[in-house]
Amino acid sequence: MKSLAKISLRKATFPDIEFLWYLRNQPDVYKYSRNNKPVKWKGHISWILPIILGIANKDLFVIKNVQTPIGQIRLDFKNPKKAEISISILKKFRDKDFATRALNLAIEEIKKQKKVNLLIAVTHKENIPSQRLFEKLNFRLNKKQNKWLKYILRI
Repeated sequence: MKSLAKISLRKATFPDIEFLWYLRNQPDVYKYSRNNKPVKWKGHISWILPIILGIANKDLFVIKNVQTPIGQIRLDFKNPKKAEISISILKKFRDKDFATRALNLAIEEIKKQKKVNLLIAVTHKENIPSQRLFEKLNFRLNKKQNKWLKYILRI
């Protein structure tokens, strides 16, 4: 079922820290994460503060449905022309086309900024919804390594 609700992205700020910790610690979110267990508050703070302060080589965006935060998109810049992208959405907002629309917004913004020309997405081989999402947005399977699949998108 598609939703016509307004989806937007904005850079994460200090008030988002608790929501992003909550999202990260949802079992259905960390299940397919490389670090597939909950993260303690102190560890989350150590990880997120450099991102919000702009001193990490990452961008972190909150996905909003109208005014409600529903997920996140993160870019980890690997070098000046390459970034790994990841996305997480709260369970009750899945299967409503929100992830597709949010990821599309992120890709359009990346194209405008001309920061990178290659996006990488790494998904767990059992995470079929993520595989479908990336394939829907023209990411191509590049490599299979153990339980991980690497997708790429040239922009």
